[in-house]
Amino acid sequence: VGRRVRSGAASPAVSHWIITSSTSMWATAAGPIACFALGVAQPSAGERIWIDQQTSGKFQVLSDGAPLGVEGTVRGAGGSDHMDVAQHAGADALRTWRVDGLGEKLAEAASHDLRISAGIWLPHAPGAYERCSAADMANDEFWQSELDRYVAAVREHRNSPGLLWWTVGNEAEMEVDIFRGNECVWKRLEWVVQAVKAADPNHPVGTVTAGAMEPKVELIQKLAPSLDFLGVNSYGDDALRLGEQLRSWNWTKPYAIMEFGPSGHWAANLTEWGAYIEETSSEKVPRYNATCYTCYDDPQCIGAFAFVWGWKWEKTGTWYNMFNEWEDVTTGVAVNCSACESEVMEVMQKCWTGQHRAVRPPNVQGVYLDGEKLPNMSFVAPRRADVQLRVDAQHPLESALIGIWALTEEIVSDAIGGAWEATNPLLAGVWPSHEAHATTASGLHVTLDTSNLKVGGEYRLYVFVRQDPESCGDICEKQEAYATLPFRICEVPAEGGVCHRQVTFAMQAGIRQRPELYPGLSPQSTFEEVQMLLHQQGMCPPPCRVRARCSTASPGSVCYDQVQWLMAHVSEHGEGYPSWLRTADFRGVQNYLQEQGDGVCARA
Repeated sequence: VGRRVRSGAASPAVSHWIITSSTSMWATAAGPIACFALGVAQPSAGERIWIDQQTSGKFQVLSDGAPLGVEGTVRGAGGSDHMDVAQHAGADALRTWRVDGLGEKLAEAASHDLRISAGIWLPHAPGAYERCSAADMANDEFWQSELDRYVAAVREHRNSPGLLWWTVGNEAEMEVDIFRGNECVWKRLEWVVQAVKAADPNHPVGTVTAGAMEPKVELIQKLAPSLDFLGVNSYGDDALRLGEQLRSWNWTKPYAIMEFGPSGHWAANLTEWGAYIEETSSEKVPRYNATCYTCYDDPQCIGAFAFVWGWKWEKTGTWYNMFNEWEDVTTGVAVNCSACESEVMEVMQKCWTGQHRAVRPPNVQGVYLDGEKLPNMSFVAPRRADVQLRVDAQHPLESALIGIWALTEEIVSDAIGGAWEATNPLLAGVWPSHEAHATTASGLHVTLDTSNLKVGGEYRLYVFVRQDPESCGDICEKQEAYATLPFRICEVPAEGGVCHRQVTFAMQAGIRQRPELYPGLSPQSTFEEVQMLLHQQGMCPPPCRVRARCSTASPGSVCYDQVQWLMAHVSEHGEGYPSWLRTADFRGVQNYLQEQGDGVCARA
């Protein structure tokens, strides 16, 4: 007989109920856990959903005895709009992050034969996780108010036919410590989970973390035993290793991949000037596909949610989006395509249903600058009126295609954890074959005018490839492929100018007389190599033929000493530095220093 994990099972931590005239209070050996108003304390009478482990070891999500999804594995997407598309594509569930407006989403989901993974948002502020004694648990007014709100929402919606399960918190540990959180984070989580399960014993309850790290998983196992499953937001190749990692850390309960998709921006390659290099939509397709099937194949995985089922600006206008709702590039352009579907949608439908779409989307093979294919989807360009751009794109049915091109200044928000970011406006006056006020250009081959862009300025180019409506007739679909490329404006210094004089002096005398002022250079260095160093020191514009100064720092150099100091400092005092820097190797730390732009370190 298989071991069954029931969402309604009493937590072993709960020893008894204490009943008063107006409240119900849980108690454990550690003291009071939670207080909330009675009124509807009896178990709900709605549908029961639970997680069952079969004799084969496979976990399944069941609804009154019948497996949901594909043999108990839920096919999901992160977001709660476009439910008609989700139903047609074969999804079982969508996801929300907060209880606000949950009733409407649950009702709409039920009308489309979908379910909602209902999120309960826990605070992210570190200050919320500083006091977690038994007395704090019961007497903290802020947390008690939050708990009352959570429990009221659970009671209100627990009988909805559109409800799949509850997830308490989404990356709540992010701002405390992404690697482990702290004990207070997971004690508070357990406190809320127990209250949710008491209010709704008929649905599983999980949490969602920002990736999976061993210290974090160990603390969750120790301090949040009431969880029915662990949800993890995991992107790119990390999602493919998730199950194996969890098992190596002795996680024995089921897990769900609550967000998956392309490589995350935090793991992306960077340009020499520190801009994110984003995968094209065609490069993202195999990532979505692989994660979807990986969950099916893992007996411990009970669901996977592709992200994001909608549109949001996160570092760029395309990074995670499965729909294009960026109005500036979808309406009033050569090929209008409101709520345009990314080409990754087709592969998700194939994974969910086993069937390809009748009309498959276009794909992008590459982008060319002045006739040469860009090897790493980024470039430098001088100020010039006739920069030639071409996108190499194909359609499975050989339909004619049109590219929609747009340009923004590269303004990157420092928001973390998916927090709201402003949309960068499109630039006008850069498409000479179009009207002066035009912010987009159309065609697979276009001309870009960079003559009025700022020297040293950083920008991002977008191209969206869609079917030509004049040729596709009855097989036109609201689908697109895209590429996005960061670039920088370079300049060849004018003879007699300040930069030219500085470079000439360095090459003729400076490097020989004061080599310590020119780290990484030698008397054999080229003009552009010297210009790059001086650019990093703020004395020159970026050169056009050299994108980076590359050399790993050697012992005895100023850069080497700075890397060694920072590696030791961050391991003990990581505040104010990116979290990834704690585990970075020598080259990673050197590149971090190079990106700070003082010219001491070259790119490793």
